[in-house]
Amino acid sequence: MFRLLIKPALLLAVAIAIASCNKDDENPQNGDPTAFYVEFTADGTTIRYENGVDDYGNGPGISTYEDSIGRLHSEFTTFIKSALDSDYLKNNFTIQMVKFFSDTLMPPYSASFAMFDVGTYGYGSYTLDSSTAGIDGVVISYIDSDSTFWSSDVRNGSQESWANFEITSHKASGETQFGGKTQGTFNCRVFNANGEHLDLMNGSFYARTIYPQ
Repeated sequence: MFRLLIKPALLLAVAIAIASCNKDDENPQNGDPTAFYVEFTADGTTIRYENGVDDYGNGPGISTYEDSIGRLHSEFTTFIKSALDSDYLKNNFTIQMVKFFSDTLMPPYSASFAMFDVGTYGYGSYTLDSSTAGIDGVVISYIDSDSTFWSSDVRNGSQESWANFEITSHKASGETQFGGKTQGTFNCRVFNANGEHLDLMNGSFYARTIYPQ
């Protein structure tokens, strides 16, 4: 369903759960937005993917691999259309939080939940070996309407001084399909396989996060 740039031989687990819109989401409480969504501007065009609209869903996933030093662990949230839609591999968006753990065990749920804690984060990598510095942080991936894969982790270029990522709210969901409800903002530069770049500006999101281990 969603392709990550990772080392296949080291892949231990990849999972994603896309949850559908429900009545609780349609009737916000405590100031929550009306729906789970991501919105940003690319090449002057505002793009918005919203759970329950145009066959879109949003849900969390988990991805992890182990090398000779330790485990690189990721919790991510994806906005994507239903697999029944013929274009479901186009126009989707993923926010991936990456962290290196020195032990070789799956981190406890509390550690996974803390990966989306409120705060500002740098842009990290899920393609680097754990012996290389700078792997912790956020990775943003975007597949456009032409099926071009763009990512802040392609490593054909670097982030600009204006790039930023902030989580402004992160709360337990009380649901069984996902563990957290998370809000945030972002600006970043993403790259395709040819080294071309695209600037994603004025981004904001409200998403289901944390895969239920």
